[in-house]
Amino acid sequence: MLTTACQRSTGGPLEPVPSAGIEAGQDRSAILRDGDIIARVTARWSSTGENSLRINYRNAGQVRRTVAIDGLKMTHSTGEAALRTAVDATGVDLADTRTDNDRPRVLFALENGTGTPSPLELPPGVSRDVDAELTSFSNDGAIQTDDRIIATIPMGDRAAAVIFVARKP
Repeated sequence: MLTTACQRSTGGPLEPVPSAGIEAGQDRSAILRDGDIIARVTARWSSTGENSLRINYRNAGQVRRTVAIDGLKMTHSTGEAALRTAVDATGVDLADTRTDNDRPRVLFALENGTGTPSPLELPPGVSRDVDAELTSFSNDGAIQTDDRIIATIPMGDRAAAVIFVARKP
């Protein structure tokens, strides 16, 4: 006998919809620019609350930039998926024999009660990988294939709204 808590979640990748200032990469990524900051965003959806974003931020300029992660969220007709955790996973490698690169730097963890996420610092010419997990959208409804989801991605001086379409795996 299976209970709903034991059932495998449904979900899959999110595919970006190109629009003004947002390109779609061949790897189902959205590519955004805000001045010297370039972000490549990939996302996944789940009908059971395992929504996630992976963002590679790159500072192509000559001046240190900061990205405030606190505006990161996803929105669907059933509700909003808020930020649960965000980590700077740059350089994390669990496959090698070293142990000094096994833990990402926590930017935000809802479970720890941290109110304000740590800013992401981007020195000139540096890239950082942010892994973010978000809450479920709602207890009253589920995402279906081909639904539209809007991800709000913090950039340097603004946040960008990226429309994604839910796809099957």
